[in-house]
Amino acid sequence: MDANQTTTDDSKQNNRVCPHTIAFFLNNPLRRIIQNPRKIVGPYIKPGDTVIDLGCGPGFFTIDMAQIVGATGQVIAVDLQPQMLTHVNRKALKKGVSDRITLHRCGPDSLELTAKADFILAFYMVHETPDPANFLNEVRALLKEGGLFLVIEPRFHVKGPEFEAMVNLASQTGFEIVDRPRKKGGHSALLS
Repeated sequence: MDANQTTTDDSKQNNRVCPHTIAFFLNNPLRRIIQNPRKIVGPYIKPGDTVIDLGCGPGFFTIDMAQIVGATGQVIAVDLQPQMLTHVNRKALKKGVSDRITLHRCGPDSLELTAKADFILAFYMVHETPDPANFLNEVRALLKEGGLFLVIEPRFHVKGPEFEAMVNLASQTGFEIVDRPRKKGGHSALLS
């Protein structure tokens, strides 16, 4: 789906979705001090990889991912809001990495994606999905054999027991817990 295309019913958006009107806050350069994208995702990505940034917002992680995967890699930036994808496109053009980023607007109830990825990031967004079980099943179908899925949820929105319930749900959908990485900016789990 094109980044400028709209759904027939935008009112179906989950009211927990972080609005595009706060893109500056999500993209604030000071945020890099606390949540450095290269420290958070760098250990899991290498040149030539195909990676997916789910709920990419204004591209806080997307641009760094594109720089890490290099000219032979690909980043698929996925978001529900076309305005967020517009932010990503502007940044990608400015940073000279637009040739390795594909913008993909998902639907409110489905990722609508068929790519296969070496690495998938869901940063602060699983709690925004209307059907976490369906979401996790879709993500699992996108992951290459041996690929990694990093889930990070904000402590201020998602309490420990809620996060553990999501990790258990991921296990029930066929994911294996590889690690519980620390210092990623919230509750985190690395799944395969």
